[in-house]
Amino acid sequence: MQQISFSDSLKILILGLGWTGQFLQDLFVEQNIAYAATTRDGRNGTIPWSLTASPDVSPLPWANTVLITFPVLSADTMHQLIEKYTAEKGPTNWIILSSTRVYSADPSNRHTPLDPSKDNGRLPAEYEVIKNNGTVLHLSGLWGAQRQPKNWVGRFNKPEALKGKILTRQLHLVHGKDVARAILAVHQNFKSGERWIITDRTAYDWLKLFLVWGSQEQLDIINELRKNDPECGKAIGSHGTLKDIVEKGGVKPRLDSDEFWDTFGLEPKVFLDVV
Repeated sequence: MQQISFSDSLKILILGLGWTGQFLQDLFVEQNIAYAATTRDGRNGTIPWSLTASPDVSPLPWANTVLITFPVLSADTMHQLIEKYTAEKGPTNWIILSSTRVYSADPSNRHTPLDPSKDNGRLPAEYEVIKNNGTVLHLSGLWGAQRQPKNWVGRFNKPEALKGKILTRQLHLVHGKDVARAILAVHQNFKSGERWIITDRTAYDWLKLFLVWGSQEQLDIINELRKNDPECGKAIGSHGTLKDIVEKGGVKPRLDSDEFWDTFGLEPKVFLDVV
């Protein structure tokens, strides 16, 4: 990690370097943006730091923007983090990364009411961020580097799991490089108290992924479901080949991220090739 001096020129502090950090580092170095980052063990020149129930912010430098890359599962912990950091370091802009699971409606955009039944504990802390004029970025399926959708296909090898993909064929993705560009755009043109959905503005077809990357066993199960499960038969038809069904298309995005890209004047650049 590039060493930086902690001064008023520090633009972004990344709490939890993690998977997203590899793309952020590349972008920040390319654009000569001063940043610092934390990891639990302080590896590669990062700041050794972990978020506890009673946060200690003394090791952290001040930055224009503080980015939290991991889930915070306590509103009180988030409140203390923001309060202590502001008191000891100064006011800043807060960004926290989240998932799109709470947007369960079809279709959904960033204004769609959230589905609390889908929350995995993140929402209370996110509300605390928004209350403090921060921003929540809801990221769809993250891929890039070691995360490759081709490697996900094999996880769905039981009839019930494959049925779920037949009934909900859309796969929403966003590449780590575009996530980094999105975060930088929010830092540079900060919008207070907002939630944004971020996808690559398209949707991929799970059936195509199974057709191209799946096993014969998976394809056999899908064909059995088409013939014998009324829901699956109604959804994709029981006649013709899977290739015929995929080539007909018709898979449209359920998640609408257009407002994010339009607001910040960007377009996603990296898309998945299913070949």
